[in-house]
Amino acid sequence: MNGDITEQPLAKAVLKHLAGTRGSSDPLGSFARTVLSGEATLRGAANFPWHSDALATAAAKAQQEQQKMTPEQRAEYDRTAQQLRENQDQP
Repeated sequence: MNGDITEQPLAKAVLKHLAGTRGSSDPLGSFARTVLSGEATLRGAANFPWHSDALATAAAKAQQEQQKMTPEQRAEYDRTAQQLRENQDQP
């Protein structure tokens, strides 16, 4: 492993999902496309204020949602994440 998180299957799947489902005026979609295209590293793209503000907002919202989840709901998300990892490994 080279330490590049974008080479991790789950991270790559999330970036591809964001890039494919978010419009050109969406900062999270722009962030993902910037990283996937190689225009910037993950850190470099996150340092751009438009991207970092959107990432901070999304992270805070996700954390609030996670705190509301039951253990069963969290387990289901873990299973879904594992499926994404496994699907990313397939051609």
